[in-house]
Amino acid sequence: MIKDISKEALSVTSQPAASAPPTVSIGLAVYNGAEYLEEAIDSILSQTYPDFELIISDNASTDGTREICERAQARDPRVRYDRLPKNLGAAPNYNRIVAMARGRYFKWAAHDDRCHPDFLARCMDALRDDSVVLAYTKTSVIDAQGRELRTYSDGLTLDGATPAIRFAQYLRGNVLGVRGMCNPIFGVIRTDALRKTRLIQDFIASDRTLLGHLALMGRFVEVDTVAFDRRVHLGTSTMASAAFKDRAKWFNPQSVTSRSRRRNNYLRLSLTHIADYWQAMGELLPNRSDRIACRAGLVANLARRPKWIWRDLKYSFGGAPNAAQILDQLKARDAT
Repeated sequence: MIKDISKEALSVTSQPAASAPPTVSIGLAVYNGAEYLEEAIDSILSQTYPDFELIISDNASTDGTREICERAQARDPRVRYDRLPKNLGAAPNYNRIVAMARGRYFKWAAHDDRCHPDFLARCMDALRDDSVVLAYTKTSVIDAQGRELRTYSDGLTLDGATPAIRFAQYLRGNVLGVRGMCNPIFGVIRTDALRKTRLIQDFIASDRTLLGHLALMGRFVEVDTVAFDRRVHLGTSTMASAAFKDRAKWFNPQSVTSRSRRRNNYLRLSLTHIADYWQAMGELLPNRSDRIACRAGLVANLARRPKWIWRDLKYSFGGAPNAAQILDQLKARDAT
């Protein structure tokens, strides 16, 4: 049974601001992010689309994070700062912000990334179409000093008319081939759709399964402009927590039980993801024919592309790439 921590997260209460709800809620979860945090906050507060709130959930940081957040809250009424008394782990912290959000649209933000001034405006234009559940832009991958390493397209414009078509597009684009950077998780999402999902769960790469859940509910649009800077550096979770146990602890310190350690090799992790997709189809698709079509498509795509099994076996014995190596793989893919 996959542990679902989304209900726990959504039970969190926060005193909302007295003003009218904004259109967009931006949730920034942070732990000891002082080095890049101010730059990330400034990029959000500089958006040309002004109707948003910025909710910062501080996971009991011990560096200068608190002071940076309090200064931001003092200078801009759109900032809501909340500090946890102890570190809950990244997944519960990301999820509690969804519970605190007041906007009809939601965006997660990382403490070390940057949004270009037109990011929200571009995404909101795409979301005028009611069939779109998530909109994001192309990405500039930057280093620790903010220098561009490359531009990157996740290629996840999922435009299928049915859940089964969109989910098959998602599997082929972000699961069975070269697994991308999951930048759409930092796009703008319809809040009501997001709250129907399991959110970020207590296993590695649950952001990837969450995108699969959202694909069941609506279309994805990749806006054809670079308006998001994704920073790759030694503090990035996929680089700083390369060991499975450490990465699992990063998602949720309470999850590092013997059971979670047993399932945290790459092959077992992929099986966890597959089970999660299967269960989500039952939870999110009220139409029986859609459930049958999606589950049949999941089985068929896995069977037709068996290389994922050998890849995950290899990764489980020490061959897993870190974020820098993934970038190299993506460069090679784009060159072909």
